[in-house]
Amino acid sequence: MGNPVVGLALSSGGARGAAHIGVLRALAEEGVFPQVVAGTSMGAYVGGGYAAGVSLDDLEEEWRSTSFLSAARALLPTVPWSGWTSGGELVRRLRRTFGDRTFRELERPFAAVATDLESGLPYTITEGSVVDAVRASLSVPGLFTPVWLDDRLLIDGGVSDPLPVRVVRALGADVVIAVDVLVDPAEVRLSGLPYLGTKDRRMNIAETTHADLSLARKYHPAVFSVLFQMSTVFQRRLCDLALAAEPPDVRVRPQFAADPPTYSHVGCAIEAGFEAGRRAMPAIRRALAAAGGSG
Repeated sequence: MGNPVVGLALSSGGARGAAHIGVLRALAEEGVFPQVVAGTSMGAYVGGGYAAGVSLDDLEEEWRSTSFLSAARALLPTVPWSGWTSGGELVRRLRRTFGDRTFRELERPFAAVATDLESGLPYTITEGSVVDAVRASLSVPGLFTPVWLDDRLLIDGGVSDPLPVRVVRALGADVVIAVDVLVDPAEVRLSGLPYLGTKDRRMNIAETTHADLSLARKYHPAVFSVLFQMSTVFQRRLCDLALAAEPPDVRVRPQFAADPPTYSHVGCAIEAGFEAGRRAMPAIRRALAAAGGSG
């Protein structure tokens, strides 16, 4: 019996996606090199780079070179207004990473997962331009304009399949390592304008009561905070349901500090991914051994 095919599923997760690089470093340090990869959104970016043979040093440098100004430049408004920005700056960055590679030119099988906006179903991309595929997978609704690809209107894969375990198995993986960097709703620190209660209380006409004390923790969150938290709840719930239906062999969940990563500060995410990958190695070895590998 030959060694099992190791597959890697990389989740969406915004700036936390830098943790995928740290996990890959930890795997490489232990001599584990996934043969097939699938990724959603930022997971598609990192997974595509790995599948293309881009060195982890170069991937990390690309992430660390992102500044606040470069991130802001990538989000300049555009027309037509089907998204905040056309993603032109994003495409230029993707071309720096992937060049003009097609899927056939990659060193290992790879799939980028997007969402068909018209049907609402996940759409797996395994051929054509890698830049086009990753751009589609990264099309966060309302932020980047949707992408027409394969005669489909595509948006971010995190909307329908934030952690593509099923896709990795379809690529032929015997052992699936899933890296989950999605935000848990409880991690988000919501805040907003003070909640003042009724008109009488706002005018200090009514005396302070016990009920008034509960107002101290209440607030009116900003609309973007509400929308972000809605997305967080939706993706976490969708991911958990999918994992219950088709669990990976090993799930790696980096633990992020109280100061979460941002696009201009990803070092902490890479380090968290590396530590999570190292912690997961005993489970990975057991999974490989159970599948007939040398583990």
